[in-house]
Amino acid sequence: MPVAVSARFPVVPWRVRLPWPHLVWLGLLVYADAQLWFTRAGLYYTAPQNAALFWRNALLADLLDCALFYVNYLVLQPRLFKPRRSLAYLGAVVGALLLFALMRAGLSVVLAEGVQVGRLQLNLVAQMQLLLTLHLPLGGLILLLSAGLRLAGDYLHQRENRRELERQHLRTELSLLKTQLQPHFLFNTLNNIYSLTLQASPQAPEAVMRLAELMRYQLYDSTDDLVPLAHEIQHLRGFLALQLLRLPPDEADEALPFTVLLPPGAEYARRLPPMLLLPLVENAFKHGDLAARPLVARLHLQLEPDGRLLFSVLNYCTSNAATPTAPGGVGLVNLRRRLELLYPDRHGLSVAVTPTEYHVQLEVQL
Repeated sequence: MPVAVSARFPVVPWRVRLPWPHLVWLGLLVYADAQLWFTRAGLYYTAPQNAALFWRNALLADLLDCALFYVNYLVLQPRLFKPRRSLAYLGAVVGALLLFALMRAGLSVVLAEGVQVGRLQLNLVAQMQLLLTLHLPLGGLILLLSAGLRLAGDYLHQRENRRELERQHLRTELSLLKTQLQPHFLFNTLNNIYSLTLQASPQAPEAVMRLAELMRYQLYDSTDDLVPLAHEIQHLRGFLALQLLRLPPDEADEALPFTVLLPPGAEYARRLPPMLLLPLVENAFKHGDLAARPLVARLHLQLEPDGRLLFSVLNYCTSNAATPTAPGGVGLVNLRRRLELLYPDRHGLSVAVTPTEYHVQLEVQL
């Protein structure tokens, strides 16, 4: 399928919207508390058997852990983790770590969580020394986890922002290509109508009417990203009918055969970007020879069962027009760029030029 560029605001993927860093942190806290509850043993104390007392202590410890985690996650890293503020960030982290270790050790003392070495009960100074050696590494792990989750989250958001910028750029470029294509088509068609008016041809009013129908399609249907294949075929037939007005009436019907081979129902089931095929038909008349007989050009459109759309345009030309040297060529240049944007690695466009023929073949995997 082609890249559909929507005009609506983008929907941020769920994996970016989901507050997964906070869920990871919450999961680790719950896991650690559950482990302590089931084992009834801490790193330096015997956990109380009373459930209410245990979960009260665990909740207070978790609050301090969360304070350190979110001070770094929400304050220090966003504001100080920058190339020119690395020393300030390092100092702030060390200060937060020391304050956390002191508060965590003090909480253990206040909660009378016994600290002992074997059967030897330690005094207050020894308790604080031992607790600090335990809580400093714990605080360091919390800071590392906080920094890592913050960096991972920022990376995902930046990657999604880059992708959205690419989508916006793609949409803008496609819009510009469309606006370039429509004046190019209008310029060529008005030249044809002008030639009819110079000849005082009675077909000039019909040409103006058919041009109005084509412009209506370009103004309304071409604003969609994709249109049914039937609409594009109808648009091509309208364009060919406009060109037939330049030929003698008795030769017009046989000079431009347009063969369409589609599986049943495919004309509405399959969709493609609007005005994707028109530049190839325009090109046939730009470089073709309207005096060539019995055929001015031959068009063939076929849709394979696997979804490959094959479109070929063969027009006859004079020898001096076989190699186009006139300035412009906006139609084919824009077509190649649109194909690169809409069907990367899923299309093929070839141009074969001989002294008497100009043959263009397009293949697109719908």
